[in-house]
Amino acid sequence: MAPAPPPTHRATRAWALMLLALPLLLWGTCRAETLTVGFLAGGGGLGDQSYNDMTWVGLAKARKQYGIRLTYAPTEENDASRRQALETLLTGGATVVVCNGAGLIPVVKAVATQRPEITFIINDHLVQGFANIVSTTFANHEGSFLAGVLAGAMTKTRRIGFIGGVRMCAIRSFHMGFTQGVRFANPDATVITRFIAEKGDYSGFSNPDAGYALADTLYREGTDIIYAVAGLSGNGVIQAARAHSRYVIGVDADQDHMARGLVLTSMMKRLDRASLMEVEKILTHRFQPGESPYNLENGGVSLSPMRYTREMIPEAIHRQLKLAESDIIAGELTVHRCEEAPP
Repeated sequence: MAPAPPPTHRATRAWALMLLALPLLLWGTCRAETLTVGFLAGGGGLGDQSYNDMTWVGLAKARKQYGIRLTYAPTEENDASRRQALETLLTGGATVVVCNGAGLIPVVKAVATQRPEITFIINDHLVQGFANIVSTTFANHEGSFLAGVLAGAMTKTRRIGFIGGVRMCAIRSFHMGFTQGVRFANPDATVITRFIAEKGDYSGFSNPDAGYALADTLYREGTDIIYAVAGLSGNGVIQAARAHSRYVIGVDADQDHMARGLVLTSMMKRLDRASLMEVEKILTHRFQPGESPYNLENGGVSLSPMRYTREMIPEAIHRQLKLAESDIIAGELTVHRCEEAPP
């Protein structure tokens, strides 16, 4: 019987690579099995079709890809509820907590000091000086500039609305970028600004009736496009757009389907991508505390694909949007944003 032929160089190399990769694969599996990620959701919790739902998509993807255990706790807009929800997650075994909502920051900072073994991912708000907190930040002003360019180019009445959930710096960054974009495309247009709640009152993100009422008034006064940056409250603005057959611009998630042909676009804050990537960093020992920025350049913010409106928008406007995006990424166009010291 003839001896078996010696293994080829390619086969030997393939086996070597498999043997090298095996410990990493086994480590990743074991690590994922022991990792419980808790999601602490303010601003109305899941079902907002916006901020929180977008985050959950990314965490669910992490569960599917890495086998992590995922838990969830909604909060009401008071510190007692926030503390109780966080305690529920920690008692349930969460060693990583993903936090949505500025109102959660004081509670999280207190617990982060007491529980250094817990890792916190705070989305969309900068918290510094903690070895166990990473803050994802988003160039909301950049994406909002593009939304403003589109609104300025598409308006017929030259009256454009902005409805923010809370009068706070994070929302003012959306407003500043949007207003700059409107004026860039249409210097004759006016942006009428309304806020549902004042600073510190985070119920402005979970009041769709108030969003509807403000939008209804603006549309009746001749506004033909409204940019809604208000979490769950923005759903009321979209309902008003349907009632008046006027345009609206969504935010955070792709909300174009919520009023087909009337949601011009959505300024997508890719909380799904950021949440997945930050969990991946923890799983692979690449966690870095401090700021983790997401912007136009790395896909952290973008306009939606405009599935239901793309054909009705003139090609010249699409070209204008692409050029503006390229100029922002290249640093040739500076977009303004609100600046204040982190909490």
